[in-house]
Amino acid sequence: MKCIYCGDDESRVIDTRDSDRKIRRRRECKSCGRRFTTYETAETLDITVTKRDGEDEAFKEEKVRKGIRNASKNTKVTDDEIEEMVEEVKNAIRGEKQVSAEDIGRLVLEALKKRNEVAYIRFASVYESFDDVESFQEEVEQLKKTEN
Repeated sequence: MKCIYCGDDESRVIDTRDSDRKIRRRRECKSCGRRFTTYETAETLDITVTKRDGEDEAFKEEKVRKGIRNASKNTKVTDDEIEEMVEEVKNAIRGEKQVSAEDIGRLVLEALKKRNEVAYIRFASVYESFDDVESFQEEVEQLKKTEN
């Protein structure tokens, strides 16, 4: 972090505190020894998601995380991989003002397909709303074809 007094790039964190959606860090410059405070806030994505029923709602990364986590339950998908997939989805829609729930679902499917077939099929069964066993089997057959 650049020192606000001397401009040097080297500082060390002395104290960190959470406060109302911000992280407050007290820093000390390694060059001039002066102390200063910085605040960190998480980036928010101001994106509207259009759901299948036509309703709009604000994008919530926790919903994406929960969907991936549910599909990945009892598989070898790690928490780090789940976070990577959430970041992939966020990066793909960053800069958009409005996105459909279907587009988000497709992004999640792509991310899961690269990492775990079982989680992919689980998510696809909900996302695609399979009506019968044949629909489910067709998706599994498609997955097998793409492997070969």
